[in-house]
Amino acid sequence: MITNRGKAIRTGLLLGGAALVLPFAAAPAFAQSGASEEDDGASIIVTAQRRNEKLEEVPMTVAVVTQETLATAGVNTIRDLANVTSGFQVGQGGSFPQPAIRGVTALAAGSYENNIAVFVDGLYQTTPQILNFDLPSVQSIQILKGPQGTLYGRNATGGAILIDTIDPDDTWTGLVEATYARFNDYRGRAFVAGPLSENIGISLAGTIRHTDGYNKRASRTTPGAFDGNFLGLKQETFRAKLKADISDAFSATLAYSYGRGSDARGIIFTPIENVSADYTPATGAATRPQGLGEVSGDAFELDARAHEGSLKLELDTGVGKLRSITGYGVTKVRTTFDFAGSYVPDSYSDSIARDRTFQQAIDLAIDSIDNVDLLVGGNYYNITTRIDEIPNTAYAYVGPAVNPAVTTVPLSGYAKATEGFFFRKKEAWAIFGDVTVKVADRLSLNVGGRYSQETQNVSGYQIGYNLTTGAPASCAYSIAGETRFGLTCTNGASAKRSSYNKFTPRASIRYELSPGTNIYASYSKGFRGGEWNAQIPSNNPALWRDTRQETVDSFEVGLKHAGSRLRFDLAAFYAKYNDLQVSFTSLVNVGGVNTALVILQNAPSARIYGIEGNLDFKVNDDFSIRAGASFLNARYGNNFFFTGSGVNPAGTGFNTNSDPFKKLPNITVPQDLSGLQMSRAPDFSGFVGFEYNVPMGEGGLKFAANLKYTSSYVVTNPAVWGGDRTYNARISDADPSNNGPPINTQLFIGSTFADSPRASEQRARQEAFAMLNASITWTDPSDHFYVRVWGNNLTDVKYRIHYNPLFTGTYQPIGEPLTFGGTIGYKF
Repeated sequence: MITNRGKAIRTGLLLGGAALVLPFAAAPAFAQSGASEEDDGASIIVTAQRRNEKLEEVPMTVAVVTQETLATAGVNTIRDLANVTSGFQVGQGGSFPQPAIRGVTALAAGSYENNIAVFVDGLYQTTPQILNFDLPSVQSIQILKGPQGTLYGRNATGGAILIDTIDPDDTWTGLVEATYARFNDYRGRAFVAGPLSENIGISLAGTIRHTDGYNKRASRTTPGAFDGNFLGLKQETFRAKLKADISDAFSATLAYSYGRGSDARGIIFTPIENVSADYTPATGAATRPQGLGEVSGDAFELDARAHEGSLKLELDTGVGKLRSITGYGVTKVRTTFDFAGSYVPDSYSDSIARDRTFQQAIDLAIDSIDNVDLLVGGNYYNITTRIDEIPNTAYAYVGPAVNPAVTTVPLSGYAKATEGFFFRKKEAWAIFGDVTVKVADRLSLNVGGRYSQETQNVSGYQIGYNLTTGAPASCAYSIAGETRFGLTCTNGASAKRSSYNKFTPRASIRYELSPGTNIYASYSKGFRGGEWNAQIPSNNPALWRDTRQETVDSFEVGLKHAGSRLRFDLAAFYAKYNDLQVSFTSLVNVGGVNTALVILQNAPSARIYGIEGNLDFKVNDDFSIRAGASFLNARYGNNFFFTGSGVNPAGTGFNTNSDPFKKLPNITVPQDLSGLQMSRAPDFSGFVGFEYNVPMGEGGLKFAANLKYTSSYVVTNPAVWGGDRTYNARISDADPSNNGPPINTQLFIGSTFADSPRASEQRARQEAFAMLNASITWTDPSDHFYVRVWGNNLTDVKYRIHYNPLFTGTYQPIGEPLTFGGTIGYKF
């Protein structure tokens, strides 16, 4: 519930933003934002603490990736940043990309915000699909590791990613390039930026990319054969900025961006392990694929479109810089998928999710006080989500029983089973303050805090249809118990409301050992509000509950050095993670229709500790080396009793595999995951890369390569092979002596696996792998024209971006295999 005080603060923020429209605000002419390199070549200027400062003086771990590294290391999307950044990766949660920093990641499948916050030009990005978009005109990327609750607020539980795009400068710059690569991959990229007049500048940027895809389409008629590649990517982005220096003290930047991505890689549900025996009698089921990267099915569409407009105003007040950022965005995601992942025309699901976001942020950075940097501010978010046509559920349409090898059933030939609507409105506001005091020539202290409040309102309805007549047959639940389509919703009203709040402080101490060398110690806290399932469990609003909000408390000590040729950082960290939000997708039967239900859960706790180091060494003017490594121990805490997927030793699967556990059908059971490895948290990951330049005038030949190694890790679902079918009955027993934890070995009692030590072994695991990217770039002596030949994943490793055991079987879409191509371009 928002109090009068909260409304007053929110109103003040909005009025403050409106007040900045008056023509007396500030910024130097066409100043670049984000990370940049100073003229001495040693100091990198970053904005991690919402002000410009040297990277080595920031008391936290910050990875900075520049334009040049993006180009030569094969980084096209945020997902690819894992190759050049330690302790960072991007996985998949169904159709939604999910980043992870030091083991902190989102594991809730569905339309939810991630707990690694992404900001583009200062605007918070609510839609996860931006992580899959190509990067059109990036000035720099900063990855802030560890909780950022004070400076960046909600959903920065594990860290934040700051992307700054190119601003207009006082000279014209531009680039145009074209790329052709394996899998018929066409790419185009261009930007231009410069002054329109003495005080007005403009920048325009765009990308386009179309590919045939790298997944192999299984033959509909011939088992073991393939009909080429499919599930290609189609993507277009456009970004425009108009910046005006209205006076010496006032600047305004008006921006618009559009992105469209058609990327079905996230909705590959073809199981190749633990395939349910239910498919054995289904004619044509023998065409089901057996290997990684092999896909079948009849419905594959994931089309995301996003529009965003913003206004940034900056005012030099004489005591500091006052900044306002106002943004409004509209996103639409259409998803159509075959959840069984075969050509058998049993079912498919269709949904449209719409997001509308308004945000207002204001901060004042005061730098006029000797030896003090003071930052105060606040922000307001309003995010509305609606899922139309079909709720976030599979088995919404049911097809006829025919032989798919003989008869192809169009989607229009399926009978509608359910139709629904889900509405969610989040309203959040926060105020914060942060101060850094230089208490001595070499000693600085920092303390800050943010108070956040978030309110959510959710509701929906669901209609069941007669599969024969197509007429509405039942109303499972409604928004307020009213009649829908002439049907009475007997299960009552679904409208729910929840509120979350948290104070997220931070503190640090930094000491300068010598110019360019600092040691520090810091504490920070992160916060993420609770979430509601987009589908009501068992169609009963009484069972519909939100997850608890999650928090992270993190401690870090570190050493940073920046010299003329050598730059390195070393950090040790410890984090206590409470109420992690996780999910599992189960199969329930409601009204005779099988429905996939996402079960949201909380893991009570986890603890994370490790050590991380990075270095950049400029051997000489033409040869440089970069490297990084992360040693991580991330484990779930005690009493993490998970409703997950084990395997049924009494069942018979429908696939071949040398591992007998991967042939058994899956079964939903309670499991004890206490002390096991957290998802997306490899014990070790590291990279090493180099760039070597052979000068030719202002251009030359540049050789670059980057090798990334990752040890074995749990990709997504943390489930184990075993489980306890007696647990739910035991805990409902009146005898408290029966209320122990789930016993993972119980599932195998009486079977040939009774003595197997694998009952508590996590099953959705990616083996260790190494990935090599390399490129050779020729630039003409005038430094305008360039040609690049490149190869990514030269080791051709098949690595999983998602790994999920479900009721139909275990599916595991993969990342891009060996890819090579050529790029030509012109820059000025």
